[in-house]
Amino acid sequence: MAQGPQAAQEHRNEQPGSGSNPLRMGVFSISPVLAAAWKKGFFADNDVHVVYEQVQSSDQQFQDFAAGNYDVLQTAWDNVVNYRTNASNNLGRPLYAMADFALDLGMGLTVTSPPEITSMEAIRGGEVAVDARNSGYAYVIYYLLEQAGLARDEDYTVVRHGGLAERYLRLSDGFTAATLLSDGLEALAQQQGMNQLADESALGMPYVGSVAAWNGDWYAEHRDVGERFRESYEAALAWVLDPGHRDEVVDLVANVRGLPKPDARLVVDAELGPWGIARDTNIADDAARSVIGLRQQYNGFDDDPVVDPYGKLKPFFVNNGPDAS
Repeated sequence: MAQGPQAAQEHRNEQPGSGSNPLRMGVFSISPVLAAAWKKGFFADNDVHVVYEQVQSSDQQFQDFAAGNYDVLQTAWDNVVNYRTNASNNLGRPLYAMADFALDLGMGLTVTSPPEITSMEAIRGGEVAVDARNSGYAYVIYYLLEQAGLARDEDYTVVRHGGLAERYLRLSDGFTAATLLSDGLEALAQQQGMNQLADESALGMPYVGSVAAWNGDWYAEHRDVGERFRESYEAALAWVLDPGHRDEVVDLVANVRGLPKPDARLVVDAELGPWGIARDTNIADDAARSVIGLRQQYNGFDDDPVVDPYGKLKPFFVNNGPDAS
């Protein structure tokens, strides 16, 4: 039923994170920790209510974030850096996006190819699918391909095929020579006969993947809500990491992601691997700067960034960041 203007105004004035005005979180994939925080009541225990909304791509995620359609994001740390510094981003202007804490270390980023592509060299002349050409994890696949002797835009064509789920489907349907999969989808793809050609361990550097991110102005007004959100997540993280809960974690993931239980177990095992869920929500300085270095290597900064990505990292974080003293 449509609300009248007065009712809509009353709703907007209600505390964010309340039952009638929940936090809207734009997510690419519901991790075991996000599943537990929701289904096991860790958010509710801290009196914060969250609704997960599936995003289709980084471009769409940040367009809706800028429009106020999401309160908090599960997004790549690189995306925060891009939209915070570059006027050349998809919005055409910088956005006051700020990171809060680490969610994962990349979730097992893996160069994955269809059965007929059995080596990195075999990608030559083909199409490589990414979420967005100049954001997110695209720089990881460019780097891994370059290590194998393949130069971007010379030895392969970069195509935008949307977020992780869409790229997984397009790979399965044979529409691309390679893409970067993670979040357990790389394990499911391998089970279906796809090839794993390289993974993020070949970066040879510390790395941080997804973070929880906010609009800086919004967070300044609702810091208490943001802090309770983080506390809830960290309680769920501790629960997920307890080996005694593994079977229940598998059941949760099967439920929230609509997977058969054997597939859910495969996904959980992958997401709890060494490059999966961040065991510590604090973001290490060297990991944050590795991501910035990859963006710099592929000319991913405007000539005059709005915020200096090479200096102190405090401007990128709601809680001062890894270089806080």
